[in-house]
Amino acid sequence: MTTTPNLSELFARPDMPFTTFTDLPVFLPTHEPWIIQNLLPVGLTLLSGDPRSGKSSLALQLMLDIATATPPFATQDPALDAASQYLRPFYGTIFYLALESSALRLQEIYTRLTVAHPDLPPLTNLNITNTWKPFTASEGLHDLCDWLRSYPDTRLLVIDNLASLRPLFKGNDRELLSILRRLAEQLQISILLLHTCKRSSPLVSQVDHHLHLKRLPVSTFYLLSSLGSLLQPTSYLLHCPSDLLSFRIAKLDESLALTTLSAHKTLTPERLALLRLFHDYGSFLTPTQVSAALQLDYDCTRQLLSKMAKASLLTASRGRYTLHPAIRLLIPSLLTQYPFLPKITIAHIPPTDPEISDSDPEPSDPDTSDSETFNLNSSDSDLDPSDLDPETSSPPQPPPTPLHLMPPPNLPALLHPKPQSLTTTPTTNRTLTT
Repeated sequence: MTTTPNLSELFARPDMPFTTFTDLPVFLPTHEPWIIQNLLPVGLTLLSGDPRSGKSSLALQLMLDIATATPPFATQDPALDAASQYLRPFYGTIFYLALESSALRLQEIYTRLTVAHPDLPPLTNLNITNTWKPFTASEGLHDLCDWLRSYPDTRLLVIDNLASLRPLFKGNDRELLSILRRLAEQLQISILLLHTCKRSSPLVSQVDHHLHLKRLPVSTFYLLSSLGSLLQPTSYLLHCPSDLLSFRIAKLDESLALTTLSAHKTLTPERLALLRLFHDYGSFLTPTQVSAALQLDYDCTRQLLSKMAKASLLTASRGRYTLHPAIRLLIPSLLTQYPFLPKITIAHIPPTDPEISDSDPEPSDPDTSDSETFNLNSSDSDLDPSDLDPETSSPPQPPPTPLHLMPPPNLPALLHPKPQSLTTTPTTNRTLTT
């Protein structure tokens, strides 16, 4: 009769007496220390983030990259060979415990994968399940070890997520994470554990490596931060379409647009309404047209347009406004997050007000100087000499000759008069002599 080993025996390290570094036996690793170089090493990695921040989608992307030996985030450099890529994946078998997903959800995930990658071959090295036995030494953990050992090229085990794994384990999170770390150490694989928590969660100290995913104000962009014993502190700005499963590094112009849209007080409801109006109209609008289209106060509209121009959300030209080119490409993705903004009928926008002249000054902002109200993208060629005021456009006149006043001849006597006697003559008869 065989006895069932307990958890400490199942993942016990071999005994080693005290020795010196020179007497340590030389261990030849059977696997590379990386599953994805510079991103996903061997050991237990916690992938954290807020609810609905894209953790499962990112994990699926990484599984797909390992299953197909493709550098993640579209970072493949054609000038380098496969072994020299910065994010080099190592091909192998993946196991995915999708404990939070139903069978219908798994089918939706596979559909997103095939739509984003139509030439994707059959993923025979990606094994998926959404149920598992309790994590005991005789059941769940024992069977999991057998599955992982049955494939010599096993690289990655993804557990989605910690909240769904807790009911299967009779113990606290510290004990569970310790078991998973020992499992990854014995099998020389990477275990990616998904969990909804803050970046500063105390669980970070119980794992080998930490990845944190944050969704940005434009919901198709993400910020991935990495930190660990083998990881350099790195951040990746990623983009993934809402209807596809394909993460890539964001472009420089997209990063600039995100920086502009993430500024303080940028995405208020009234500003979003104005952005939608300019996006739908597609051309320049005057403050009169904007206030009439949105039924807003004219003076308040002018002040808001001026502030949006100074925040690089709009660009101004001769009293008219339009979307700034730096953010134009992100406006469609941004507006999909706000379906109940006011809808404007283009035909109801009044024509340009003839009473507004091109030289109509913009409302001043007390917090900024006059030099900040100029459009940095405009050139001198845009100015029409006829728009200038004749008084200001005339050649400068020479300054008038300053007047030189001669000092009075008896200035010292006026400044320092002689002392007078007690009997003085009337002031009207007093004369000053030198």
